[in-house]
Amino acid sequence: MPFLYRPLIFFACVTFVHINAEIIQKPLGCFSSMLTERAALNPNMQGALIRVAWAQLEPAPGKFDFTWIENQLRLLPGDKKWSLAVYAGWTSIAPEANPNEPRTGVILRRPMRMHSPEWLVSGFKVHTFEMQFRGQSVQMPKYWDPIVQERLSVLMQALAEAYNSDERLQLVYVPQMTSNGIEGHFNGVPKQTLLAAADLGADGEEAFQTLWTEAAISAIHSTAKAFHGKAVAFEVHEMLGNAVIPKMIMQSIIEDPNLTDQVGVGMWWISGKENYQPELLLALEKFSGELYGQVIGRSNQSHRFAEGDYAAVFTQARRLRMRYIEAWNYEFENQTHDDLLKGFNLFCQGRYGKQP
Repeated sequence: MPFLYRPLIFFACVTFVHINAEIIQKPLGCFSSMLTERAALNPNMQGALIRVAWAQLEPAPGKFDFTWIENQLRLLPGDKKWSLAVYAGWTSIAPEANPNEPRTGVILRRPMRMHSPEWLVSGFKVHTFEMQFRGQSVQMPKYWDPIVQERLSVLMQALAEAYNSDERLQLVYVPQMTSNGIEGHFNGVPKQTLLAAADLGADGEEAFQTLWTEAAISAIHSTAKAFHGKAVAFEVHEMLGNAVIPKMIMQSIIEDPNLTDQVGVGMWWISGKENYQPELLLALEKFSGELYGQVIGRSNQSHRFAEGDYAAVFTQARRLRMRYIEAWNYEFENQTHDDLLKGFNLFCQGRYGKQP
């Protein structure tokens, strides 16, 4: 079956240098999930996440434009840190879809701008599959395609050449070919759509789990190799309705001496709730590597938090031994819970030591 060999071809000859944990810079405390001028004024903001789509960074193959990153960095105070998240994911809206024309019974949300560059398909003939994203049909490149893996490696190397020497850069997320290009899920996409994309039938779940895990580890390796000395995170979610894939990825990270000191996992759904993805939550509790997080929503969205209490987020983060979380910029801009942000910063400094 063709899927068995494809993901690892490009990386078979790569040699990785083991990096001592002592020299890897890692983030600490509360970061803003989006960098804004108002958020940066809050003294509890230790840094901020800069998000950018691959299509913005590489408008043509090998032609890079870091203007969006540079414009964001101008807002970052000199004593603050930053993290980087590059959205991979869908390349185009399906031709038959009209983004301006709502469908009956569907609440249409205009999706984010194109995540991955269209030239992946038009120029490199990468195979895609059709799926739904926020009420629209989009074309998703296959994560396990060796061309996708190669071009992601080229992208991360170019970014590292520009920013790896920046001591303020503390964390880099691994791009994913998923619904929003960073989080590891296809929420709302039927299992059979994913299996069919890999040319698998209804009994192909185990084969898909292996296929996806190998693709994820390949992307993790290329990101970690490019950003040597920086912390790297792979965001995990349930996939195919269970936690098998994220657990396989976490196990692979822990068992690989070239990854375990540098690569952690991300949890972009800290809510304080114990009944949301409980199987995966249990696996995260047992994970011995670094765990990074993002709060699931704004504090005024009380329904998203355990018993409607925003403070439950920080209780959960402490219990999971997180050294870093991203709260929404809303909290920093409006000083909604400065006491909780400050308290978590002090917790992290006391547990992990203040960063130089």
